[in-house]
Amino acid sequence: MAEEQQQPTAEAIKQRKKREKKAADDAKKRIGRFTVEIAGVFMPDLKRLMKEHGFNNQQEVYQNLLRNVIAADFETAAQMLKCVTTPVVVSEKVSDAIRAAGLKSLAEDPPEPDDEIEDGSEITDPILRRMEAR
Repeated sequence: MAEEQQQPTAEAIKQRKKREKKAADDAKKRIGRFTVEIAGVFMPDLKRLMKEHGFNNQQEVYQNLLRNVIAADFETAAQMLKCVTTPVVVSEKVSDAIRAAGLKSLAEDPPEPDDEIEDGSEITDPILRRMEAR
């Protein structure tokens, strides 16, 4: 038994024509769609940034950032695109807890004679180096 094809409602036809008209208008204006998904943890900072600098919507922020990166010379753009992370400062209390847990783990399961053990002398990260120095 063949299913009957359901005819679209007048509202559906109206909405389809509206979408087609918008798509044609966007194509004429050379507007493209680019969806940006960001982690929720950034939302409070994004909202604060928008408020501080007078932006009404996120699209404005993204477009300005993109224009600035595109207009920058190669080195500046590379610096702007570089992932910046906030340095993590490990308190002495946390460092001591980590060290104690490591020593406990070694006591419970001592290394085998043929295990490779690194003494930490090749650590290049200054924060990790400071932790090792304690």
